[in-house]
Amino acid sequence: MSSAPAANYSVETLRRIDSPDELAALWRQLPQLAQEFTQSVDWTLVAAERLYGADALRVVQARQDDEIIALAPLGVTSGGGVERLEILGATTLFEPCGFGYRDADALLKVCRAVVGLGRPLVLQRIAADGALLQTFKRLARGRGQLLEFKASGSPFVPITSSWDEYSRNLSARRRQDYRRARRNLERAGLVEVEIHRPGPEQVEPAMTEAMQVEAASWKGRGGSALLTNTRLSGFFLQLAQRLARQGQLRLCFLRLDGTPIAMQIGVVHAGRWWVLKIGYDERWAEHSPGIQLMWDVLRAAFEERLSSFEMLGSAEPWLTIWTRQERAYRTLAFYPYNGRGMVALGADIMRAFTQRLRAQVKTRSGPAARQ
Repeated sequence: MSSAPAANYSVETLRRIDSPDELAALWRQLPQLAQEFTQSVDWTLVAAERLYGADALRVVQARQDDEIIALAPLGVTSGGGVERLEILGATTLFEPCGFGYRDADALLKVCRAVVGLGRPLVLQRIAADGALLQTFKRLARGRGQLLEFKASGSPFVPITSSWDEYSRNLSARRRQDYRRARRNLERAGLVEVEIHRPGPEQVEPAMTEAMQVEAASWKGRGGSALLTNTRLSGFFLQLAQRLARQGQLRLCFLRLDGTPIAMQIGVVHAGRWWVLKIGYDERWAEHSPGIQLMWDVLRAAFEERLSSFEMLGSAEPWLTIWTRQERAYRTLAFYPYNGRGMVALGADIMRAFTQRLRAQVKTRSGPAARQ
């Protein structure tokens, strides 16, 4: 751990986390970590432990006396043979990211320290209207090449009315489709919806059941299901255990004669419902089990009188059944004016050029070109 004192505060970079519980108590005071689940203390600590190897952490935090006033939870990732810094879990989990900070001055201090590391850096899916974007851009100016990209948004449903009022405003056709699908499924057997708040001892068997449902879809065939990725399954299992101890975890199933055919892994955090994983058994695809379960889970969030239902992931056409609103994000790529930065910039330019060239070749050799 290196430390650089200045005036009445200091900045330190952690390369390992020896006392996670002590750090958690300090980090929980930062507003962003308290409000945004994919920036939360639990998410960050589990990502640090499960997704990064020895000496891959670069967790930058600003202190004032005994208080942590800002946090940039970074780790080292490699791509194309070049090392870069990223917000913990960004590449693997591809969820909205950010820094934690007490106020604008604290954010300024931690951003200045991150720029001063002199390492290539990607800030992926940070809030488009947030202070981090503008603060980092201002401090990086003149210190390196800074690229900005539009990132995929994440849909959300604001909960500002009763479920009945909200559902009446949905498409009449969609409501009819849901009722028809449920009736048809009920003809096949006993249909049950289970929205469970498991205790720690129930987490592992329930998560195993949820992962088996997910693997029964295209994710299983494509190798992206949790069951086929021990790194990801380890992350989500450990995260679920932490959340269960705090009463935040929600494991949801649509069952047919007791057998789960759709699942959702969710969490209630800061008065909002966050959807972490969804899946369904493709053998029942004609009944749209995933969409059926989404209706019931969304209704539960309304009945809990939460403030919003955060779908996370990326905005996809089928999600417009429930909402057209989404959180907007941007991605920043910073290449400092030094050897590391220029090597990383050259590698990324070459990779982008290669990807574009492959896309052009694929287009030209498509069905129309072969006729």
